[in-house]
Amino acid sequence: MNDEWRVAEGEASAAAMAADRFEGFQIATGVDAAGGGGVFGEVTVKLNSPGQVAAAVPHFFGFVPDDSVVVLGLSPHGAGGRSSICHGMRVDLGDVERDPARFARWAVERLLDEHAVEAIVLIYPRPGVDPLPSLYRRLSVILCTQLRRRGLMPLDSMFVAQDRWWSFLCERAQCCPPEGTPIDPMASEVAALSTYSGLVVLPSRNALASSLEPYATAIVERTRAACTALVEAEEARTGERWGVAPPSWQEVRELWALADEVGSSVEGPGWRLPDDAAARLLLGLTDVRVRDYLATWCATERAGQAVALSVELARRAVTADQAAAGYSVAAWASWALGWGAWAALTLDRALAAIPDYPLAVLIQAGMERGVGPALVRVASHGTARRLESMAEVGV
Repeated sequence: MNDEWRVAEGEASAAAMAADRFEGFQIATGVDAAGGGGVFGEVTVKLNSPGQVAAAVPHFFGFVPDDSVVVLGLSPHGAGGRSSICHGMRVDLGDVERDPARFARWAVERLLDEHAVEAIVLIYPRPGVDPLPSLYRRLSVILCTQLRRRGLMPLDSMFVAQDRWWSFLCERAQCCPPEGTPIDPMASEVAALSTYSGLVVLPSRNALASSLEPYATAIVERTRAACTALVEAEEARTGERWGVAPPSWQEVRELWALADEVGSSVEGPGWRLPDDAAARLLLGLTDVRVRDYLATWCATERAGQAVALSVELARRAVTADQAAAGYSVAAWASWALGWGAWAALTLDRALAAIPDYPLAVLIQAGMERGVGPALVRVASHGTARRLESMAEVGV
């Protein structure tokens, strides 16, 4: 999620800095026997080397960082007494370089709030430049010095470029050669876990943002034509104007079933809904019972499917209401999964479609207050129970 930082009290004001946040792998680990909902937790992943950390970072944020500084906080509360990554943030390199000491002070405050006692710093250069760690050694020294002064021990400070990593804190050629060490993307179980949760890792943050943009005109117009055909067919069948009355509960349940069917078929990059299914769901998505049903998937192992399906619908949207609903569900589900960049970018698009869209405004307020994924899942579970009760009595 986006987190705005400002200088400490008594210092001159500075422009806000946006940080993509990582809050752990939020993955369904079972079923709540009492309530039937998903049991979630921050799955512990063993990272036994700097190379494994470097390989894991893209899965923390959903994209391969570049032109960035990443700071990971570690707490002593992991399984077996091991340190575990409790929080992470990614900030544009240029923002950090303008005042690295101030950034470090801000980052420390955030990490201490998450009970971190150690930190790992990773510096990613601008794309296309030669990988020269020496150009960033001073930045590493400043950041690590500030971390130490405020009680956070830098476990490592790394430079990552062109699928290799270097350590600024180790000068032993046998383990940290001057040419860098290749990164094995499959060096840990992180890749499998992110795939299980439904996260697709994209080559950059810009690529992630582009993947959320509305489809090309031809696809949107195909969807519009499919929506028009469905509306005309329904009006011919009922003899009533479309949209005058809300869908019946039977129609809502049919849309839930369709969402279940297409959601279970969600695949990786390139997956798209058939035009007729997209049209049916888009026409129903503006009914809160359908929209909120997709959001309730966040309380189950289907949260990743909720992101994929709602993004697909939002990109095909032919009205502002449909776009706001789809992107808001995507933001809600991403928030529940701890996918900070996904949540921030989809929320931005929801608010761009309709600035005062209620669900988007609610998400924005919660994210600004630092509400964590666990509470989002609790709310989703409560909504699921409410919808089930309403469907049973038909009100």
